[in-house]
Amino acid sequence: MVAQEVFAEPPETAGYPMRWNLSKTVLSPTESQASQMMVGIVASPPMLAAAAAAAAGGATDSAAMAAAITDDQILDAIRRGWNAVAGVGPTYAQTRHAEQQET
Repeated sequence: MVAQEVFAEPPETAGYPMRWNLSKTVLSPTESQASQMMVGIVASPPMLAAAAAAAAGGATDSAAMAAAITDDQILDAIRRGWNAVAGVGPTYAQTRHAEQQET
């Protein structure tokens, strides 16, 4: 879902070539990429809070704690982590944004 959102971004988006390449890889991996691909999600405070609340409510297994985390929380974590996974560092993104503001 996030990969498709990135495809719809304007090319002027900071880090767009790297973000677009990650999207292409996620949606159409080669055989070797598919065998090595792992989904990585940054554990965000809202996700940790949801799991902790489930545990405080009596949940004792990981499935119950995971069920307390919403799809929106997962998608938000992926959106926020996309640049890091794509290799777009914060400095590059800020520099690119500043360059775009000047033109």
